[in-house]
Amino acid sequence: MRPFLSLCFCTFLILTSCVSTGDAKPRTRHLTIPADSSEGLLSGYIKDSVSGETIIGATIRVRSLKRGSISNKSGYFALYLPSGKDFKVEISSLGYRTFSKTLQLTEGEKLTENFILSQENLQGEEIVVETDRTKDRRESPQVSTVSLKPSQIASLPRAGEADIFRILQMIPGVQTVSEISAGLYIRGGSPDQNLILLDGSTLYNPNHFFGFFSTFNPDAIKDVDLIKGGFPAQYGGRLSAVLSVTNKDGDLYNTHGAVAIGLISSRATVETPVGNGAITVAARRTYIDAILNLTGLAKSLDLPSYYFYDLNGKFTQNFGDNDKIAVSGYGGLDKLYFDNGSQASQVDIRWGNQSGSASWTHLFSRNIFSKFNFTASHYFSLLKFGLGDESFTFDNQIYDYSLHGDLEDITSSNNTLKAGFQLSQYQFGLNIKVGNNPPNADITQKPVYYAGYVSDEWKPTEQLAINPGLRIDGISTRSDVGIDPRLSVRYIINPEFTVKASYGIYHQYLDLASNPLFTAFDLWLPVDSTQAPQQSQQYVLGISTVPFEDFTLEVETYYKNMSNVVELKPNIITGNRLSDVFFVGSGYSYGFEVFLQKQVGDWTGWIGYSLAYTKRKFAAIDNNAPFSPTYDRRHDLNIVLTYRLSDRWTVGGTFVYATGQPYSQTTGFYNAGEPDYKGKLIPINGLKNSLRLEPYHRMDLSGTYSFSLFSDKKNAEFNIDIYNVYNHRNVWFRRINTDNTPATSENVRLLPILPTFGLQVKF
Repeated sequence: MRPFLSLCFCTFLILTSCVSTGDAKPRTRHLTIPADSSEGLLSGYIKDSVSGETIIGATIRVRSLKRGSISNKSGYFALYLPSGKDFKVEISSLGYRTFSKTLQLTEGEKLTENFILSQENLQGEEIVVETDRTKDRRESPQVSTVSLKPSQIASLPRAGEADIFRILQMIPGVQTVSEISAGLYIRGGSPDQNLILLDGSTLYNPNHFFGFFSTFNPDAIKDVDLIKGGFPAQYGGRLSAVLSVTNKDGDLYNTHGAVAIGLISSRATVETPVGNGAITVAARRTYIDAILNLTGLAKSLDLPSYYFYDLNGKFTQNFGDNDKIAVSGYGGLDKLYFDNGSQASQVDIRWGNQSGSASWTHLFSRNIFSKFNFTASHYFSLLKFGLGDESFTFDNQIYDYSLHGDLEDITSSNNTLKAGFQLSQYQFGLNIKVGNNPPNADITQKPVYYAGYVSDEWKPTEQLAINPGLRIDGISTRSDVGIDPRLSVRYIINPEFTVKASYGIYHQYLDLASNPLFTAFDLWLPVDSTQAPQQSQQYVLGISTVPFEDFTLEVETYYKNMSNVVELKPNIITGNRLSDVFFVGSGYSYGFEVFLQKQVGDWTGWIGYSLAYTKRKFAAIDNNAPFSPTYDRRHDLNIVLTYRLSDRWTVGGTFVYATGQPYSQTTGFYNAGEPDYKGKLIPINGLKNSLRLEPYHRMDLSGTYSFSLFSDKKNAEFNIDIYNVYNHRNVWFRRINTDNTPATSENVRLLPILPTFGLQVKF
């Protein structure tokens, strides 16, 4: 494998060294030649006229030629066009006025043209923009993709905080175990099977408030992309899905910010230009602890002290059109402390993430785009009970230092090549001990993960697009290597009807030990000689169409089989191998999803429905009998609506209905001690997850009022949200109350109706 990686690196360096880095119209050496030498190349960046920030996912189209492109994560595009004739280029993006310009290229010319878009609220302009966006999404070979903007996150009910995970859980195929869980269970996969990236840096537990909120501050977000399955070769190391979050680069021209005050937390954001770039800083903190201490409730009611905070920062600098650097960082912490005066009852719980990235974006030529990114990520969880000889300590640490390189070569109007590599150094640590005794578990591992990939997006005809790819990866704790072919195909039957399909093999080299009902203490461990990496094969088939004006309809079906999946053993960890921690088995999932969406007009929103089946099998559990994991939901219906009453008032609502989650029935008990021991009774369970709780359903409503506050513009918003409007307290889990004789079964229920409000002011 090492010779192969060396060959990949050498090839990558040779390719990049053979191209020119000249001016905006280079005419010297090229890596490739367009298929038609009479064509020229138009390239550049799409930017916001107010802030100067690049726009992701903007559409660049020449309608007369039926050619187009979409700006990438850096706002860059490249488009081959015939020379010697005038053509009209249209540029559009949701929320911006469509811009057009007539250009002409000479033979072989490489023209750099940066396009500036102005924000616009006119409905006519939005309709044109959305028509292009949905058309380009249908024409892309990539399946199962959802993109969100901050405006979509802010306009929906928020239960005290606007949160992207809450919105993503309303997308068909994305499920959760409860309303107080921010985990994303996507198409039968568990949260550890999702690759979650913040500016390219991996986050391992993106949850606050014991899973009620995610760690992503909506004020700092620029773009959110979710690929629910069939993701391309540039992503790897996970089985199910990819969530990529990009933070704002910052305003290049003006200093401004926003302050938001709510019942649960407050947020503040500032953007300011610096040199040829900008700095953005965003912070968020809860003040539940401060309110309880100020009112004296914490002491009188013996309540614990709890808070969480987030801090985001990003610094960018542009060195002409060819080079850009960006340095971003994130830090977040949850802390809960309780002390009722007794040493044995003292509890100290902390968990959080820190991440950082430094990226260099470089154009080797107008058609060759590259990005190199160094990232560092740290996740920790610390739990302490009591003091002295009777104390219990659980200490888990993960460090991830990674180098990524990605190269994109737009060889012609019908072909785009991509290649890249990843090299990651991990450090995993786990220490579990009681008092000053030797630790029950003391595990430290420092494996290295490596990967290389290549893919090609080829359009042999206007109707057909084929995207083959190959990823090869592995980890130093094992000698075997993962070979992951990927293939996506798109065929346009007519302008309103597109068919897509994909196939792929995926490997995962990290395993997670976690309780789905309580996600504060995720324990990540790398595969070792006792356990092979998890593997899945995925098949996706879907259609995309326009059933009515301003509506889009996407229907997808999928099948995924999985091997070497893991289940946490119900014992205290006392070993230092993965086989001491996990059962190993297999699984499969398949389903059908419908997504009807409307994104223009006064009424916007979507209806999503999923029919899903998920099963797992373990030889050590019920003699290898298949069972449904806790997060299996057979039927899942989501309705999301927003209505703009006026230029000041916007109202929104969501409704969720889902099949009840599986659980194991308790059939008996045994005493943990001697016959005269009056201690805890240990339950004896029947077949795993053989029963289901009652169906889950909930409705939320919200209203937002925009007004002027010490300004001649509408710079402030007051929002009120009602969570669980009709006060249906859903079941969280079922427990046995052994204090009663005989013991009785009881439902532990979730949140009642919860009204909240907040104020946001921009300056």
